[in-house]
Amino acid sequence: MVREEEIPYPHIRGDGVVLPDCGKGVYTPFRLTATEKRELIKALAQKGLRGLDDVLSEPLTDGSITRRMEEIRKRITEQLQQLHTTRKGIMESDLKRLMRRGAVLQRDNDEDLIYDESYFRRLSSEQIRGEILSSDLIGLIEGREVPEEQDAVRGRFRRMLMAVKDLFIRLLSYILRLLRRIWDRFRRKKRGEEEKGREVGRRKKGAIVLPFPGLSMDLERWQREMDEKLDRDEHLQNAVNKRLSDRYGYDAGLIELRRSIDPEWYKERARKVLQEEVQSTAERKMGELDRERSESLRTRSKQLEEERKVREELMKAEKRLEMEGYELRKKAEQMTTEQMRTELLQTLAHMGYVQSSRRSDSLEEASLQWEITEALVDKFSEFIFSELMQRSTGLRDRRGKQVSDVGVYEKARMRTVSEEPRMDFLSTIVNARVNHPGDRSIEPFDVIVQREITTSELHCVILVDVSGSMEENKRLDAAKRSVLALSQAVKRENPRNKVDIISVSTRAKPVTLKEVMSLEPHGFTNHQEGFALARAILESSRSDRYMLFLITDGLPEAYIDITGKPVAGDLQKSMDMALAEVNALKRIPDLYFEMFLLEPEDERFVSAARRIAKAAEGDMIVADPKELAYQVIDEFLSGGRPLEGV
Repeated sequence: MVREEEIPYPHIRGDGVVLPDCGKGVYTPFRLTATEKRELIKALAQKGLRGLDDVLSEPLTDGSITRRMEEIRKRITEQLQQLHTTRKGIMESDLKRLMRRGAVLQRDNDEDLIYDESYFRRLSSEQIRGEILSSDLIGLIEGREVPEEQDAVRGRFRRMLMAVKDLFIRLLSYILRLLRRIWDRFRRKKRGEEEKGREVGRRKKGAIVLPFPGLSMDLERWQREMDEKLDRDEHLQNAVNKRLSDRYGYDAGLIELRRSIDPEWYKERARKVLQEEVQSTAERKMGELDRERSESLRTRSKQLEEERKVREELMKAEKRLEMEGYELRKKAEQMTTEQMRTELLQTLAHMGYVQSSRRSDSLEEASLQWEITEALVDKFSEFIFSELMQRSTGLRDRRGKQVSDVGVYEKARMRTVSEEPRMDFLSTIVNARVNHPGDRSIEPFDVIVQREITTSELHCVILVDVSGSMEENKRLDAAKRSVLALSQAVKRENPRNKVDIISVSTRAKPVTLKEVMSLEPHGFTNHQEGFALARAILESSRSDRYMLFLITDGLPEAYIDITGKPVAGDLQKSMDMALAEVNALKRIPDLYFEMFLLEPEDERFVSAARRIAKAAEGDMIVADPKELAYQVIDEFLSGGRPLEGV
């Protein structure tokens, strides 16, 4: 038993005879049901390639197109989902990277609160106070600074010198104080008051502004403690003397002499040194803290801006992810329809119903390179004819009624779908294998038939009015349907029969069966040129019988002048020129003429139509657009008698 996976094309199992595999890898078209083929042919014939989209938008519930679209949709959805998952993983990795790059790290309370103005001032005051406390002068005042002890020799020698120096200074100070008392006796009280005022002014002039109130309280305390310790603390005196010497250039001996003479001056200078040191230290530390804070704020501002940008990127990325998920199903549906459309076009092309109109190398132009074929319009005309034949038993199918040379046949390719019952099965199979060896189907262009050679051939010319007035009440659509049905009826009678179609507007011109479907109403009605073209075609024909059908809705409105240009507007002249051409048609033997007048506006239209039909020795029928096709086929099947065979 042959397993399913060993069958080269398992998807066609059970569909009939499986032909030998003559070529693997050749494209196998999509399999359509008979109903789907019929709907596709109707849609394409009536709307062109736009009809394909209509069929795809509402396919049959249990049709092969629906099943195929489900397969395609499932495959595409899985592929898109995999792509979306991959993209989502990459994007999530990018999101984590952005968060690491732009997130503000958790700081401790001090680092967080440094951006608070009030807390910064408190923190600054503590750091400034700590910086001031680290000064050796403040340390000596508070008793925290203990000078290093020198060796014993240096200590004794220094004490001796200091004792001598102290004795000398005390003696000198005693003399100076004595002299000062003498001098003070001669000084006036006002001079003393002025001096006191100047001293107060100096103190006010030397006042400082500290960055926070608590430091002023500390400074006052340090000044009081320094005043208490300055007289007896040698190390404190040395620290003050050193600063006086460094800042004001005072000599050490002069400082000691001045201290002995005027202790208040010395204390005032010591207080000033302490104030300046506290102020300079506070200002320096405050400047450092301000710079650090400014730099920190700039850094924080940059971080916040970076964080804002990262958050925006995160929001955009998350939005893109959300939109991709939202668009996934929509894109899957769109891709499914596009893929299904491509497969249907390939299938229809394989069946010979569409063909490439031009070469296109880009996918964007792929949908523009197809057009319907004559075979599709011919198949559509068969549908119309079959519907008309099924509508009423009053229509008689005349196929096989003509007398022919009995037993004389020719083997040739099928010309029309009506010849399918005469198919030569073996020749058709061989022809199909040659045409498409990788496919086990039989298409219309593969069919070889045994065609009976008849002696009676018909040449039918159809004049169809496409003037502007044919747009009303869908008259042109009814005329198109009638032309297709009549063409199929003529071919069914005998595949050798010929059909020519002429569109009549301001100018008349021959058109193919496929071009009939794209006719649009425009211009005026030029019956004269239409009859002239029909006469030229029929006079050059070698058929046995001739038929001329005219489908119109009005009077002759235009004609061709002697220069070959169309002229419109002169109804009488147009009528005379049309009648002249109709009279010329009488030279064609056995011509059957039938005129169908659609919805005449008044009796003049009917009267003019009768004149034309009478001149052509034919008939005129007033028809409703809805009944036009039925009446045309009825007149064809009942009009004229086939010639007897030899």
